[in-house]
Amino acid sequence: MQKVPVYLYNNTVEILLDLDQNIRVNNIMYQKNISIQRGLKNRLQLQFKNSDQKLVDVSSSTFVFSMFDDTDQRLLIEKPVEILDDGATRSLRGLAQVTFAETDTLNLESVYYKFAVKRMATDGSFEPTYANTYYGVGGTLKLEHDVEPVLKPSVEISSFQMVYNADGDKLRYEWNSGNINAHPEYKNAGALNTCAFYMTAYRGQVIVEGTLENNPGTFGNYAVIATLNYNQFTGIDYVNFNGIFSKIRVKYIPSKNPANNQNNDISYTGTFDKLLYRC
Repeated sequence: MQKVPVYLYNNTVEILLDLDQNIRVNNIMYQKNISIQRGLKNRLQLQFKNSDQKLVDVSSSTFVFSMFDDTDQRLLIEKPVEILDDGATRSLRGLAQVTFAETDTLNLESVYYKFAVKRMATDGSFEPTYANTYYGVGGTLKLEHDVEPVLKPSVEISSFQMVYNADGDKLRYEWNSGNINAHPEYKNAGALNTCAFYMTAYRGQVIVEGTLENNPGTFGNYAVIATLNYNQFTGIDYVNFNGIFSKIRVKYIPSKNPANNQNNDISYTGTFDKLLYRC
């Protein structure tokens, strides 16, 4: 049996405060880069120290965390810093944290960003803190995307294949989407599929079909999944269904115009404009 180690630890960055008159400086060459995960709740701990690497009491201080685009310095996130230092507990001395909600990073690209921490002075203005002992104000934060899946765009079809059905009393035109890959290799038994239909004053049927054949032809072995009827419908309608299929096909059959017994007169049937499919 394979065993996979999983580590839980605090994501901590050291912040230097220029609050003392200490001439001797314990130099640190650089500040480590911080990594957080996009689309998840992240807690980033801030450890405040002085230039001699001693922990600083920040129990009565106020700080603000800012994150910038590394290219054009656009402010993307600004959050108040939560002070964990209670002024008495040694293990909490100089400790604070910033919490990122899932939505804070969900729409950001997975690249490098700059961050800075500002301290509020007694007059209400802000003073800089430092990311290293060389008075570098900005630190580097990398937004990772290792956990959340990337959503793929829906399959969009606006051009349909026209077939004339001369079978018996049908004598009608039918339009179908052709074979759409349903990616069965990525699904489990309860796989959700969604078809969205865009229509303008449409009269007729819309039929959703599925097959287990890998390469079905025009008259492949398709089974009907859903049949929907419309009478001058304008807007967007959809159908959800579960199952694993190799291919999906959507067929629409306009109603016949009673005046001429034809179903290709769009002045009567309206139009089926577009199909979106997601699996």
